[in-house]
Amino acid sequence: MVTKRILATITALAAVLVLAACGGGAEPTPTPTKTPAAQELPATPTPTLAPVSVEPAPAQEQSAAQPADTPAPAPTPVIEKIARVTADQLNIRSTPSTDGTIVKLALTGETYTVLGQSDDGQWLELAENGNALGWAAAEFMTVEERVVEAPAGQPSGGEQTAEQPTQAPAGGFTGSFAPATMSSPDYGAQVFVWWREEIRDRDLDLMKEGGFNWIKQSFSWESIEGAGRGQYDWSIADKVVTHANERGLKILARLSLDPDKQGFWAGAPPASGDAFAEYAGALASRYNCQPGAIGCIQAFQIWNEPNLAREWGGKRPNPAEYAEFLGKAYRAIKAANPNAIVISAGMAPTGDNSDIAMPDDLFYDQMYQAMGGNSNGYFDALGVHGAGYAAPPELDPAEAASNSKYGGYRFFAFRHVEDIRAIMEKYG
Repeated sequence: MVTKRILATITALAAVLVLAACGGGAEPTPTPTKTPAAQELPATPTPTLAPVSVEPAPAQEQSAAQPADTPAPAPTPVIEKIARVTADQLNIRSTPSTDGTIVKLALTGETYTVLGQSDDGQWLELAENGNALGWAAAEFMTVEERVVEAPAGQPSGGEQTAEQPTQAPAGGFTGSFAPATMSSPDYGAQVFVWWREEIRDRDLDLMKEGGFNWIKQSFSWESIEGAGRGQYDWSIADKVVTHANERGLKILARLSLDPDKQGFWAGAPPASGDAFAEYAGALASRYNCQPGAIGCIQAFQIWNEPNLAREWGGKRPNPAEYAEFLGKAYRAIKAANPNAIVISAGMAPTGDNSDIAMPDDLFYDQMYQAMGGNSNGYFDALGVHGAGYAAPPELDPAEAASNSKYGGYRFFAFRHVEDIRAIMEKYG
């Protein structure tokens, strides 16, 4: 069975790749959330420019007269507001409110372009690399002005031409793609290169230099198809995929939705299963690893920790619902790229069995039951979160369960993955 063949690989890979999966969702929220005091931005003075006098060229009495060259207009100075983060950490949110989804965690000293402010002056709208990013509390930022010149052919006012989301990046990868195969064992690690373009090449180079073959990166649903059904923005995804392909790094793409995302057009799982499968299929089709493709994603992980209610639309975890959800995505991906590896979600290690959580081993067991004891048509490899916590990697899970020093549960030991392996063997 396919599952057995690459379990050893995924177990090893899970220790690094899948291990950090629960960290790929919303950013941490260490920033104070008190209502910031109003801050009035200084008015932007409009610069007064001396008019440029241009003498017309004398008329030419020739039948094929060439038009006189017109001197290029002088660049228009632009006043740009720059906000600098003064707090240790600052949440940038999707709306000017503490209820807004966190889109990025800014660090002290980082600077962003100011696009505007809220009516009450308490929030600044920020941009990064010419793209609108979100809102941050004005109280935790200082604002200064600088004069920049608009490049020829670019509108004044600091505006930049929006990147075309459906166009492949210039100079995209043109070599051969790494195959969707795994050695045993194989190694990789999770990267966070989606929003931080300035560190993307650095981190990918470090992965390659470190001898890793795989990277795991979240391709969150709302970041690509957030505008509505079938409205895909591939601008960042193209860059991430191309940069990894150029280095010969294989990609494990985790497909999921920010659990704190409010008002998403497709709703929450499991009702969103059909729409999610369409998204997964579109992603697999665009990066299908075929000659001439924009890029290559070798493996896809379907969702994150559905044994937690917060990751399952706030509802009690339901292994049968997840199995159906998983199967729909599997079929869509395989239709686009039969060679792609589909991996099930890793579950959160927990001992809680209630409306808000289900132990991972119990969830896996019931998931297999819902699949009829056969993973064919659902996944190629089982994802497991083998955190290990404070226990040394060789510690027997029985000792972790009996010793409060290690937490008092079997899942506090990395070798808890052997418990999950036993469930796989139970169902053949």
